Amino acid sequence: MNTVYSILFSLLLTSMASAGSVMLNVKVASENKTADRKQAEVTRAYWLNIRVTNQSGVKLEGATLKWTLFAANLRRGADAIVVEKSGDINVSVDANGRYTDLVTPKVAYVYAPMHSERKGRKSITVEEAGHRYHGFHVQVVSGDTVLGEFWSNEALRKQQLK
Repeated sequence: MNTVYSILFSLLLTSMASAGSVMLNVKVASENKTADRKQAEVTRAYWLNIRVTNQSGVKLEGATLKWTLFAANLRRGADAIVVEKSGDINVSVDANGRYTDLVTPKVAYVYAPMHSERKGRKSITVEEAGHRYHGFHVQVVSGDTVLGEFWSNEALRKQQLK
């Protein structure tokens, strides 16, 4: 029974982050945008559902939520993580545990996984290409002060802060 509680508790911690007076709860959503299932190219849209909770006793006004979606560049030899899209959203949240829910715009990722194609009697291998979703970063700032921050994974944070 303790194992079940520890797993539940760790799952809750992975989807929420708190730094300062703001708590962030971020959920990634996606949908398949590929029209023809037979084509090799895949298009998938991703967006973030973000809940900003103000834990302080003072109303949060004039803050900015900065979000970034990252992609893995699949071109052979590129092996890089790139910014696919980023943006800012103005945030205002009442005090004492009140929250506001925000949604980022949908961002389309287009990539072709490694596959083979027939050329006459021969079959050739086509290398993977494009950008595939890799993670996100969300930050709430007021001026130069970071009120809350959340990275989708620790490896991405370390790589971006180099």
